[in-house]
Amino acid sequence: MKKWLVSGYAFAALTLSVGVSASVAQEAAGAAAVAQATQVELVQGIEGGELLSRIEEGDAPAILDVRTPEEFAGGHIAGAINIPVTELKARASELGIEASDELVVYCRTGRRAAIAEATLSELGYTNLRDLDGHIKGWQEAGHPLE
Repeated sequence: MKKWLVSGYAFAALTLSVGVSASVAQEAAGAAAVAQATQVELVQGIEGGELLSRIEEGDAPAILDVRTPEEFAGGHIAGAINIPVTELKARASELGIEASDELVVYCRTGRRAAIAEATLSELGYTNLRDLDGHIKGWQEAGHPLE
């Protein structure tokens, strides 16, 4: 699975402008997104089975769980670091990795992970991977949790 992350600042600024209709704002946002192509990051997906194999082989990338501490305590992928998406910008240094190191991001279903990936991209992280199916898919596949 591939995702395109685009900064929404231009869209938000346009939609908040007084007297700009929604359709005009949407058209302008689309044009702004194309014009800001340098801010677009491609986030590669990673299958749960591939990640599990790499964990078992001792070749796992850094793994970031952006769910709440309560969700994390209820079960998480082995070796995952828990930094809730709402705290990520302030706590990214706790990842203890270089911005170019591979980092797998997951949440429950993908919404929070997408937000986290956009934040990490803004912070300069360049090797982001999105766990296909997230923790829900991981569990449905019968993969182990800690």
